[in-house]
Amino acid sequence: MDIVGGFLSVLQPGHLLLMITGVFIGLVFGTIPGLSGVTAVALLVPFSYALGAEASIIMMIGVYVAATCAGSLAAVLFNMPGDVMGAATARDGYPLTQLGQADRAIALAIMSSAIGGIIGAALLVGVAPQFLRIALQFGPPEYFAMAMLGMACVASLGTGSLVKALIAAVFGLMLATVGLDPVSGALRFTFDIQQLQGGIDFIPAIIGFFAVSEILMGIYKGTAAGTYTKEDIRKVRRFPMPSLADLKATRLTLFRSSIIGNFVGMLPGAGATIAAFLGYGTTRQLSRDTSKFGHGDVRGVAGPESANNSAAAGSMVPLLTLGIPGGATTAILLGVLILNGLRPGPLLFRDSPEVTSSVFASMPVASLLVFVIGLLTVRMLLRLLTIPFKVFSTVILVFAVVGTFAIYNRPVDLWIMLFCGVIGFFAKRFDFPIAAIVLGLVLGSIAETGLVNGIGVSRGDWGVFFSRPFTLGTFAAAAVLLLAPLIWSAVGRLRGGETEKTRTSA
Repeated sequence: MDIVGGFLSVLQPGHLLLMITGVFIGLVFGTIPGLSGVTAVALLVPFSYALGAEASIIMMIGVYVAATCAGSLAAVLFNMPGDVMGAATARDGYPLTQLGQADRAIALAIMSSAIGGIIGAALLVGVAPQFLRIALQFGPPEYFAMAMLGMACVASLGTGSLVKALIAAVFGLMLATVGLDPVSGALRFTFDIQQLQGGIDFIPAIIGFFAVSEILMGIYKGTAAGTYTKEDIRKVRRFPMPSLADLKATRLTLFRSSIIGNFVGMLPGAGATIAAFLGYGTTRQLSRDTSKFGHGDVRGVAGPESANNSAAAGSMVPLLTLGIPGGATTAILLGVLILNGLRPGPLLFRDSPEVTSSVFASMPVASLLVFVIGLLTVRMLLRLLTIPFKVFSTVILVFAVVGTFAIYNRPVDLWIMLFCGVIGFFAKRFDFPIAAIVLGLVLGSIAETGLVNGIGVSRGDWGVFFSRPFTLGTFAAAAVLLLAPLIWSAVGRLRGGETEKTRTSA
């Protein structure tokens, strides 16, 4: 693979201009709740006929990488993630904004995204074939085990109560069962509403759980003014780089989460959402001091951001080598390749090496552009925090309604958004983690399909889930993630008791 040629192609003035345009589009669509990178990429598909495969893919990768990062910006600023992945970042990003450190949180999120994308791109070139051999051996039991590992992250999404986190996750799993059974095709919990046969779509649910619930919570609390003033904005540097202290505190998190995210992204169908929650979950569970998580810990921002952007790079492996998209955006990229007469697979590397080289080179270049452009626009983004709540919430609600309805033009999606908004309001009111509900909704179909198909392949033998080395190891890791808070709590109590005894004896 000619990586140097790929960089030279991407850095051509015409291609570079297209990528910069894509980055701007991705930042806008990713930041505004109700819009998404998927929508932006879909709107650009008609341009692929005029631009050609290579140029259009370069521009769309710019959109993809920028939107993956931008989804966290709305999460940090308003606790209204632009996508599912941003729900993990909101756990610690939004508390930093409430502490008056929004510029710090945004700068760290953008930097983590860039580092994750660059590390992911490096792994893409260096170790993709080895990871791909593992991914090709994955069957239904492995995907069920991966879903369970993702669900184990609810232990790190709780608000001090593991029971509440598990209840929220189970509710999310219940929402995932609405619609057609993915295996038998039977209708479940549709209440004779034809539009629910396809299940509850993620976008209306996410907008409801975060955007609408946040507006309802603001009304309940009586919020009126903006959270920032113009004087606060003037104090922010024009290019607010993360501090050396934050870099030192997150260096291991960035590297570890990027590795995790890249591996998950390479698994066909896994996607960046699982990577983001695993990045957050492992970061919290492997930290000895977890007292600041959920209250503005910088590691809680760096973990999911580096993981989901590294996963975005990893998702190119199954797309280009197997023709299997890892998510909605990569599915559109697959369609663009096919529309231009290219068939992803091993022959793509032989017949169209310029396209594959440009794809691999586009990922780090797009990450660097997001880093530079993102930090240059921090002050502009912070100006949104000066808008009074009643004005801003009205605008956001309009975007939410339009964005929700524009997906499938179905009125039922608006009702889903409203329903999830009300549920999200009560979840916040009684301290249930919304992120755990979202995690259950996202992973429910993956877990169910893997479980049912695994039992079917083994003809009813449940031992297939415990006889394979990877599934066994994944279940063990899930148990550790789930029980880690209890273990650390017990260790803390023991140490506290020993300290108290020492003081008493003294």
